[in-house]
Amino acid sequence: MTDDKMTKGLRRSDRFLTAIRSSIDDTIPVQIAHTFVKVCMNQGKGVVELADLTGASKSTMSRHLLDLSETLRTGAPGYGLLLRTVDPTNLRSVVYTLTPRGKLFRNTLADIMED
Repeated sequence: MTDDKMTKGLRRSDRFLTAIRSSIDDTIPVQIAHTFVKVCMNQGKGVVELADLTGASKSTMSRHLLDLSETLRTGAPGYGLLLRTVDPTNLRSVVYTLTPRGKLFRNTLADIMED
């Protein structure tokens, strides 16, 4: 890899991480940011499927998805990026999709990675 290519990749990574920190939360854990990216790529999936995709446990994934939704696990307002919906094919299951704010943020991240 050339120095120019490496520098360009690192700049892109820096812009990506800066966007996450400034748009979501300055202290957001990287695992929660990773969960957001996985949901962007796999909308309509539930906790078990998303946990399998990220290598996280089901309980950890459940907490991350809750944080990215409307309410943090502490009861405080959540990040508001994901919408929790009961799966119409299995009423005991919940699936996750992007809110309008989540779609806007996904597009911002995608634009950064295309530059």
